[in-house]
Amino acid sequence: MEERTSRILYLRRLKIRSLNRKRNLALKEFSLGMESLSRFVKNEPLYRVHECSFGVLALESEPVDPRL
Repeated sequence: MEERTSRILYLRRLKIRSLNRKRNLALKEFSLGMESLSRFVKNEPLYRVHECSFGVLALESEPVDPRL
């Protein structure tokens, strides 16, 4: 019984930490990375490849709970 209660409390704490936000940022970073690779393989100009790279850097600069 005590183990179940601790699991419930743990899940509540995780919900408070906004896991969805962290997950969405990770998906956006991954998508931008894939787009960057795609542009590089297509021999697009480097400024087009770097657009995605700078987008990833911008997303990484957003504050997120480090405990996640």
